[in-house]
Amino acid sequence: MKKTVFSMCGMCTVRCPIRVEVEDNEVTWIEGNPHLLKGALCGKGSAGTALLKDTERPQQPLIRAGGRGAGRWREASWDEALDYVADKLKTIKAEHGPESAVLTSRGGPWQGMYKTFIHAFGSPNYTNHDNTCGRNTHHASLSINGVGRKGFVYDIANADHLVLFGRNMFASLRIAENLQTLDMLDKGGKLTYVDVRQSMTGLKATRFFQVRPGTDYALALGFIHEIIKRGIYDKTFIDRYVSGFEELCEFIEPYTAAWAAKECGIKEKGIVQFIDEVAEGMPRVIFHPGWNLSRYKDSFYASRALHTLNILMGNIEQKGGLIIPKGAGDCGAKGIRNLDCPKPDIKRADGVGWKYNHFDKGPGLAHLFFDAMKTGDPYPVKAWISMRTDPFTSMPDPQAQKEAFDNCDLLVAIDTHYGEFAWYADVILPESTYLERDNPICLQKGPKPRLAVRRKAVEPKFDTKPAWEIFKLLADRLDMGEHFPYSTIEELIACRLEGPGIPLGDFAEKALFPLTIPPVCKDPENLNGRFRPPS
Repeated sequence: MKKTVFSMCGMCTVRCPIRVEVEDNEVTWIEGNPHLLKGALCGKGSAGTALLKDTERPQQPLIRAGGRGAGRWREASWDEALDYVADKLKTIKAEHGPESAVLTSRGGPWQGMYKTFIHAFGSPNYTNHDNTCGRNTHHASLSINGVGRKGFVYDIANADHLVLFGRNMFASLRIAENLQTLDMLDKGGKLTYVDVRQSMTGLKATRFFQVRPGTDYALALGFIHEIIKRGIYDKTFIDRYVSGFEELCEFIEPYTAAWAAKECGIKEKGIVQFIDEVAEGMPRVIFHPGWNLSRYKDSFYASRALHTLNILMGNIEQKGGLIIPKGAGDCGAKGIRNLDCPKPDIKRADGVGWKYNHFDKGPGLAHLFFDAMKTGDPYPVKAWISMRTDPFTSMPDPQAQKEAFDNCDLLVAIDTHYGEFAWYADVILPESTYLERDNPICLQKGPKPRLAVRRKAVEPKFDTKPAWEIFKLLADRLDMGEHFPYSTIEELIACRLEGPGIPLGDFAEKALFPLTIPPVCKDPENLNGRFRPPS
């Protein structure tokens, strides 16, 4: 039997919409959703069947039978494994308090479920993958714009000039962004690429700056100096929305184009010519701050400089510039209903929000939980639940981490595959791969916001479960079931769709539901109150 399923990729954080061909419960083809991506999909997304066909992934719940990391397991039923985890959590809660548990997840559009679980348990300690990923650009944007790195989307298709610092776009993620860039180039737009080496994106660029490693901040400063010196900035935008411009002018004085050229190992003439092109294209010029830029000493400041360049362009909420993402309310619709439980009024064990006030409490600082494990300050951490994240492969010094984890009474891995952490855990609760599971409705913000859903393409090949079911079953065992008011995925989706009032059947043909057809725009001359950077 053949069928077509519209769904959502799960091979990376972008979660592109996909079309899946299925025959006799086997995936035969995956491509980008033609309604949005014209069938295009990256190599990683196209290889999704490899996850499905991997016979070496956990095929049923496993409970450790030897020392941690020894690789000795015994197979267990779901009831036994869930009872084991719930009983351990109850004991830890009674002996050390609910705050002694930490839950870390992959993050993403369904993290409200994971936060609800740990908050209902009584712990404030939620963290996710983003604390080791995009924090550089996130905090750089917060410090300049008062909104994080997801506070803007990029109208690349309508831009006249796109500037990329080390973002090898055509060899990486975000197919929609790549298609928009190709459209921009086809219409005569310019692409400037900055990197220490040539790449696929550099080959397609109209201008390539090959800089010395660690000098991208210097180049950005040189750009700012040249723009200010020549008056190539939006004076009206600066006067209306920007504070500290005089201080910027004073600071930037020594960082001339000649200085930047010498630091970067490039020609001054190239910088001057580039600024000429910027002057021709503004405000439709985008300085992309990157995914997380390079992680080196000056990369936070380089990212701040790129955000500063966008401000000088006056390109916010302008066609071909930086667009403020719109949600359901901006389209006159009601938002989806999220699972929710108030966060307990307890200090986080990683110090975020009370000891480290300059970091936002969303993803936390996962590596600082290890200090609490070792010292018991501000209180002991005794349980660690890892939802498709692996601290051993995402943070340095796994041996030191293991020594800290050995102070925990419970380590749980919820994952589709064995990872380094899963191998060290006490219990593995195997999650179904993204092709074998449904996920709830989520909102994807942008100039044209939409709702999206992941639909199961095939039945699970092994005794695995989706996360929404795993957390529901655990919550019931911990007397927290009222925070998870559903029994099936249909009930969960219906719960989330109560606000917008859209039937699930409307997602069948595309797995997408647009909340607007024309883009929703704000008045660029009335953005007061949108930006509240910290002093």
